[in-house]
Amino acid sequence: MKILGIVMEANPLHNGHKYFLDEAKKQTNPDLVIAVTSTNFSMRGDVSVIDKFTKTKLLLSLGIDLVLELPFSSTNCSADYFSFNAINTLAHFNITDLAFGAECDSLNELKELQKLQKALDNSSIVKENLKKGYSYSTSTFKAIKEMTSDEALINNFSLPNNTLALHYLNALEKLNKDVNITLIKRIENNYYDELATNSISSATSLRLKLKRSEDISSFVPFKADFKNPSVLENNLYKLFQYKVASTKTSDLSLYQGVNEGIENRLSSFINLDSYEDFVKNVETKRYTKAYIKRIILNILLENYKEEQLYDYLRILGMNEKGKAYLKKLDKETKAMLITSPKDCINKLLQKEMLATKIYGIISSNASIYLDEYKLPIIKGENDA
Repeated sequence: MKILGIVMEANPLHNGHKYFLDEAKKQTNPDLVIAVTSTNFSMRGDVSVIDKFTKTKLLLSLGIDLVLELPFSSTNCSADYFSFNAINTLAHFNITDLAFGAECDSLNELKELQKLQKALDNSSIVKENLKKGYSYSTSTFKAIKEMTSDEALINNFSLPNNTLALHYLNALEKLNKDVNITLIKRIENNYYDELATNSISSATSLRLKLKRSEDISSFVPFKADFKNPSVLENNLYKLFQYKVASTKTSDLSLYQGVNEGIENRLSSFINLDSYEDFVKNVETKRYTKAYIKRIILNILLENYKEEQLYDYLRILGMNEKGKAYLKKLDKETKAMLITSPKDCINKLLQKEMLATKIYGIISSNASIYLDEYKLPIIKGENDA
């Protein structure tokens, strides 16, 4: 049985995602498609413009048979941990194939990039740049430029989808998971493009349109109640302002990601009027906007440094085909599946429930957390 696994954040789900999935299915011809998705907050610390329950329904409508949850604590982290957590989740469901998007469509070239990336682990150049206050991504990029003169490799190394692709490959190696890899080349636009000009446009550009309260219906395969990111962010910021105001500055260093005195910058700028201004002012050469956004969420959800992650398997939604496949899973995997939050003491689930409650507050839908008890969403054959 050929089982295709994919990782999708879908913030928002747009025509590019549909193109990716259609191409992946065309090239692999799978018997079953399984997606693992982040929920109400993304890997970069962004608030999702649709709640996780709506997102699940859209993914099922896109033709995915089984939608798995990558919970908040497994999502709100750097690309390497995010990728490992996502691939580890898919591995439990015995995927035979993995498809992902990349700016580079050559697996051989990606593997050359992977070799370069591994060489950076003990690079003195990286360490020196970190000491100078640069972020890890900037430090590695500077090192790569000194390690090779191949302009194509240098350019490909810094592109965001290629970065995730490398971490997916690394995760497969760590897990000793042998699957068939299918690369789908990114088309029409780049990840950071801010102007939506084609029917396939970047999620970045669509979020900017939503911030301006503009219609994005021509850029998405399904209509949904997409939220204005600025409204969500500023509501989140109000909660964060209260949290920081009611916490000793020194105690902020107890939370994940709050290192090297950055808690002082958090306290210094907490009286700024908007979320966007706050993030811009706290950002440094070393700490990127995404890093700051993740810190905000870690503090709000009280993710402490000493806390460890636990295995977590939870189904957000499925169709009849996906439901039938669950019966074929081994006993060990079935035993790991979380079927209901009721009486469950899994710490990852507790954080996920809290993340949903916070999302409900900032999106003016405080009762949405009750939908956690209605999972998984099941799509029947006759459903639209």
